[in-house]
Amino acid sequence: MNSNITPPHEKLCIDDDAAPTVHSADKELSAPAPKDDDDDVATKAAVPKKWWQFWKTEPSDVDPHSYPRSKKSLILFIIATAGSMAPISSTVYYPALVNVQRDLNTTDTAVNASVSLFVFLTAIFPLMWATWSDKNGRRNIYLLSFAITVVGTVCCAVSVNIAMLIVFRGVSAVGASSVQSMGAGTLSDIFDSHERGRAYAWYVLGPIMGPAIGPIIGGYLTEAFGWRSTFWFAACLGLGIWLLILLFLPETFRPHEKANTVVDEEEGRVEPVKKKHKVRFPNPLSALRLMRLWNVSLAVLFLGILFGVYYLMNTSFAWVFANQYHLDSGIIGVCYLPSAIGGMIGGNIGGRLSDYVYNTNVKNVKSGEETKPEMRLSIPILSVVTVLLLGMLVGYGWCVQKNVHYSAAMVFCFFVSGLIMLPHVTLTTYLVDSHRSKGASVTACNNLSRYIFAGVGSLTSSDLMRALGMGPLFTGSGVLIVLLGAPMIYVKMYPEKWHQQRKQLKV
Repeated sequence: MNSNITPPHEKLCIDDDAAPTVHSADKELSAPAPKDDDDDVATKAAVPKKWWQFWKTEPSDVDPHSYPRSKKSLILFIIATAGSMAPISSTVYYPALVNVQRDLNTTDTAVNASVSLFVFLTAIFPLMWATWSDKNGRRNIYLLSFAITVVGTVCCAVSVNIAMLIVFRGVSAVGASSVQSMGAGTLSDIFDSHERGRAYAWYVLGPIMGPAIGPIIGGYLTEAFGWRSTFWFAACLGLGIWLLILLFLPETFRPHEKANTVVDEEEGRVEPVKKKHKVRFPNPLSALRLMRLWNVSLAVLFLGILFGVYYLMNTSFAWVFANQYHLDSGIIGVCYLPSAIGGMIGGNIGGRLSDYVYNTNVKNVKSGEETKPEMRLSIPILSVVTVLLLGMLVGYGWCVQKNVHYSAAMVFCFFVSGLIMLPHVTLTTYLVDSHRSKGASVTACNNLSRYIFAGVGSLTSSDLMRALGMGPLFTGSGVLIVLLGAPMIYVKMYPEKWHQQRKQLKV
């Protein structure tokens, strides 16, 4: 008898990294699994809804990976647009910082605090949203969170002092932060590994381009209608996104059954045996367990310093162009345009390169070998990008330090934004590929690191400029990026080690 035959009724545990395979005497039986995802998909039968429950979506037995391309594109558009909400809200009034300081009779540090609090809460609250969404679905949480951000932003628009502005900036950040983690979970629900790179290139345009597009819009709004108009604009944007989610975004989450499987050799099928689970309130900090994995912590640390330097540059940009080059808020907003274009180009190139590297490495895998998420990483590309980024940051800092014409600084901003996007897209996609069933949670860890660094950069930008000067400040920032990018070599070299750590964490 074939040695691979599994005795009747023997239970096989479904591993998160591969679907179990059971051999019988004449054929091979495999537990059903999605093409790329780690867990079996448990589906529900559709339940009729009342006419007044139009906002609900029925549970579906359709695998989101099998959605038609048009539907996937619509979901991607909604999520990418929603992903721009927090960055645009955070930066739309950068050109108005001086106006806010004057009208509310406060200090530049207090005004920076309204920026940094928004960023800090955008770092922390996605942990809560991600934990809930990985257990209870995405859509209803999107609706709740965007309702919160609309209310908070309206209150910012009617603020009468800096304290009120800071408090309601925090409220709006809590709501807008949901998509920063859940967006990645939604995309992992519908896109397979070989196409995730390009999808994530569009998704991460929000976090990168938001800091560039926001000031462009805010500059002209402030010039024409005053600084409060920037918040009315953000409130309208949030309401529009809420309506898009309400009317067009389906529930893409499918509950994953962590079940054993029983092989019935006589019937020739693999049947799941469901376990009874106790109802527990989700721990909002449970996503941080993933930070115990070295490949996750090293990747999010590198992404964090990239994002922190980017926010440091954008925050200092507004003060420098207003005080050193004496430009008005409308022109300052236009000066952010090269940064936005650079981010768009860099993200598109980064997504294509990411998928190309991954698909090329997958084709070279020998028969019988497993594909690894680390196949998406290319050390030569990451090394060249990091060194070039160091050079661009040095050029930007010393051009401003030596009072070179501001057009030179704008050129350097173009390249800095594009070069930041390249590793950002690659590593964000890599993290989700490594933890497909916890896409929202691992993205929340990434988001925590990015926005903590961004918050520190925003809060300390004025003081660091006065203490160090622009040249030494951005030279040091570039060196720090190179130092924290070096461990990516270690991550690339030991894929099997990270695979074992993931298995141990799940146990």
